[in-house]
Amino acid sequence: IPPQPPTDAALLPNDSVPDTSIPESVNAHLDVPYATYESRTVLADIFVPAMETAGGHPAVVVVHGGGWQNGDKAKFRALAIDLAKRGFVSAAIEYRLANDAHFPAAMHDCSAAVRFLRASADTYGIDPKKIAAIGGSAGGHLVGLMASGWNNPELHGAGGHPDESSQLQLAIVMAGPLQIATGSVADRSLTAKDSNAVRWFGGTIKEHRELYELADAHLQISANTCPIFFLTGEHDNPDRNQSSRDKLQELNIPTGLLTYKDGKHGCWNRQPWFARMNDDIERLLREHLK
Repeated sequence: IPPQPPTDAALLPNDSVPDTSIPESVNAHLDVPYATYESRTVLADIFVPAMETAGGHPAVVVVHGGGWQNGDKAKFRALAIDLAKRGFVSAAIEYRLANDAHFPAAMHDCSAAVRFLRASADTYGIDPKKIAAIGGSAGGHLVGLMASGWNNPELHGAGGHPDESSQLQLAIVMAGPLQIATGSVADRSLTAKDSNAVRWFGGTIKEHRELYELADAHLQISANTCPIFFLTGEHDNPDRNQSSRDKLQELNIPTGLLTYKDGKHGCWNRQPWFARMNDDIERLLREHLK
């Protein structure tokens, strides 16, 4: 899939930070509780196009990165606001990190976010049949798992709205790994005892294989998986997740890879890649959330 550069790409300064100001065309609902547990309430920033539309807007869950250890919902605020400017309800979510709770807590939160948006469709003007998710790095992994593991009860959690579905209609993964029980994530758990995975799972692949497999989005790809598209900078291992793309293609599930010239890890939060990637994100959303 060839990326589509914006017409004003030459006017964007390199390596600048995207704008996070909220325009009049977007209504912001900050720190909205979307999941509640005994000891923790999890929050989202929800951005809604000011202009209403018949049947509601498509919605996008925005999942930040940070190696499952760091980051917060403000990290992808620019992306969430830009999506709302383009006509989508966006929910930039926080989720429980490794220092707060081991996996699958973070995935329980992501699943709860989808259910919350469906349950709150009237409140935020959402079409509940059109919900997507996008994430970068560790957030990309979680989005991939949202796509393939949505019907796995072990990934649902008790965050609320159990009568709603956690199913996505589209997932967009920006440089996140789908394979967890095999490959670099599993390997590093054995060679680096303080690796992110060890902290997140509470041990190595040998100690907690069942959790690593539960977190493996590649293993759970099935005919019930929604389309998954992959975006990455050209210097950020574009071959990552090739086996997952092959598996999706074998199942006739739409997929593809978009690579961005000169991009490194995290380029989605810097100009000029931010604008270029968001043009492609909008195109994918409009194509698959019909």
